[in-house]
This record gives sequence, structure tokens and C-alpha cells, in this order.
Amino acid sequence: MTTAHSTPTSQPARPVFWTSGWDSTYMVIQLLRAGDTVQPIYIYNPKRKSRHHELAALDCLSAIIPARIKTGQLLPYRVVNLKDIEIDPGIARAFDEILETIPTGQRPLGYQYRYLASFLKQYHDEVPVVTLGLEKALSPETCACSAVIRQFGALTPDMRIDTQRSTPALITLLGNFEFPIMNVTEPEMRQNVKDWGYEDIMREIWFCHRPVKGKPCGFCNPCSSKIAGGMDFLLPAEAIERYQTFSRIQQKFGPRIKKFCDTVYHFFHR
Repeated sequence: MTTAHSTPTSQPARPVFWTSGWDSTYMVIQLLRAGDTVQPIYIYNPKRKSRHHELAALDCLSAIIPARIKTGQLLPYRVVNLKDIEIDPGIARAFDEILETIPTGQRPLGYQYRYLASFLKQYHDEVPVVTLGLEKALSPETCACSAVIRQFGALTPDMRIDTQRSTPALITLLGNFEFPIMNVTEPEMRQNVKDWGYEDIMREIWFCHRPVKGKPCGFCNPCSSKIAGGMDFLLPAEAIERYQTFSRIQQKFGPRIKKFCDTVYHFFHR
């Protein structure tokens, strides 16, 4: 594991996965407001098209958040290269078991949970528990992880996997995570951000998976969900126009044609 910088702290740090996206940035802010010392960890995926934008956003956020929030302490983020994480066979089996038994048509659990959980096992002595920023989902389509936790187990009052009420597979996969904002919906987050006066901070986040000329595309899954959820203030006008265009394509020709057009557009507008 590599470290961007090192800073002394008098309080045990709370490790968190920080992607520079909405949920994880909100979580960092909430923990700092509560007075925690936060140690962000970023998983660097060399194949992820948005990685450079995410790191740039983390640099920006790491500078402006401590200047605005004086409670708690934000440590410099640490970078872990995905290639250095070995997928644990037991975790892979637990992931596959859950994936095979979720209801047909439900959004599948993302493969990132295999390597996030494997990271925790690999670095257990150094990082036994990591905080993960996931909101309270209003439907399985909103957050697959939240749906999986409801289907295969439950959370304790301190937002950890309840080992008494969860399946062995869920405990194996998610037992070393804590989910401090899984009791907060995205609309509630938006209102809190507004009440706290941090809307300008949240405009510096990065969430787009497939940027177009260095800006959010407007029609990848994260961009689409932000616009559909009333958070279009986070995207430029041209991204919203593309979202509307591709939404019309999907309504008229279906999701497969929309996906094909998406791929062609990104090929010519990288």
C-alpha cells in the first residue's frame, strides 16, 4: 500500500474507501463533522477510464474540505493498486453464492466487492475494518449492495453486518465493512448538504465512469442516476442534453440500441 503523504495524528484513524463520488464524499464530510480522524483509501484501477479524474477530484477535495470543516481530521488519502490485491478464494465463493441466488432481474452486486473484501483480508492486521459510503436505497435498482444486505441478513445498530441474523456468505463478503450512511437516503443527503452549506464542495466530486472530453458524459449509469435523481446541478449543460438524447433513443429503440449508440459515441468523443 502506498501513501501520498504522512501526517501525525493523536486519534486512531477511521479507514474509509473514498472514490471522490457523491456517497463517499458525503460520508467523509459526515465523519469529519462528528469529529473523527478519517484515513481515506483509494483503489487505483489502471483500466478504469475515470481514474485520473477521480484522483484529480480527490486532490481538490483534500484541499478544500479541511479548510471548511475544522472538526475532525482528514488525513492524506492512500492509494492501493488493484493489481496488488489478491482475490481470496473464500470471498470469491461467497460472492458467487450471493450472485447466484439474488432474484432474477435484480441489479447484480458489483464485482468490486470481491476485491474490496479481499483487500481487507490481505491487509487485516493494518486495516481490520473499512467504512463504506452507501446510502439507504429506496429500491434494489438504486443500490444492489443495500438490497443484498436486506435479503441475506441485517445490520447492527452501529451499521455493521449482524452475524446473528446474516448468512455465512454475507458475513464472509461484507463482515469487515461498516456502513454509517446506510440510514440516509440520497434526497436526505442533498438536503443536509444544502443545510450545511457545502453544495460548492460537492460540485468538485467525480462520479462519471466514461468522461467525454474531460467532463461527465451524461449517460453512463452514475450520470444517468444523478440526473434522474434531481442532481443535475452536478453536470454541465451538454451532459444533460446527451442524457435527454440517449433517453429518447432507449425509449424508442430499447436498451440494447442505446448501449450500442453509447459505445459508438464514446469511441468518437474520447
